[in-house]
Amino acid sequence: MGRRRKSGFVLPPRLYKRRASYWYTPRDGKPINLGKDLTAAKRLWAEMEDPAYERGSLSALLDWYLGEIAPRKAPRTYRDNQIEAERLKKALGHIPFRELRPHHVATYRDERDKAAPIRANREKALLSHVYTKAIERGWVDQNPCIGVKRNSEVKRARYINDAEYHKVFELASEPLRILMTLIYRTAQRLEDILKAGPANIDRIYDSGQYVRVLKFRQGKTGKEVNVQLVGDIAKLVDAHLSKKVVPQTFVHGRAGKP
Repeated sequence: MGRRRKSGFVLPPRLYKRRASYWYTPRDGKPINLGKDLTAAKRLWAEMEDPAYERGSLSALLDWYLGEIAPRKAPRTYRDNQIEAERLKKALGHIPFRELRPHHVATYRDERDKAAPIRANREKALLSHVYTKAIERGWVDQNPCIGVKRNSEVKRARYINDAEYHKVFELASEPLRILMTLIYRTAQRLEDILKAGPANIDRIYDSGQYVRVLKFRQGKTGKEVNVQLVGDIAKLVDAHLSKKVVPQTFVHGRAGKP
């Protein structure tokens, strides 16, 4: 059972006073400073606990999403969502979220298209998911992003060739060579590779025999992937395990830290 609250009994749940400011602590995510005025802080608290409170702004709805939904995503996605939400709040945050219409979204897309068309698509995707969650809770009936087209994205026209890869590998530092080998041989995301180490090594029974694998749980999808230890990655792993002091990650600095 948690400890009883020592102070601030007049404050609603998850609203605390620290020094001169009032702070809201969401179920997930970092505390949010609501300012020094108690009345204003309580109003913001109500909007974040239930953005449908009175005429909640889009900023309040985005803050609720960042506190309750986004922290459950992969760390990189969560960080991206925080940046995207700030962009949305600067342009549209003052609008009551029930009054946001497709033409607002389209205007935002067109303005962002001038400087960052691809980021505009990501920001619109976030906004759409925020409204999907709001619909699930009965706060709105429609998603204003529906029917608003994305900016066109041009696919990558050129990929690195083998000669370029080998030239970079030849000039690279040892940690970078290890990173390049693991990414090339396992086809896993950079974030998952950087966290991988001896703890990822496992033995599984396959086709009548036990084989060594690198076991990845992908941070973005949550899926488990086993990559058999053969060839280059087997040599890389064995060399890592043969060190006098075995670092916790395959890719590490000179001091052995990730």
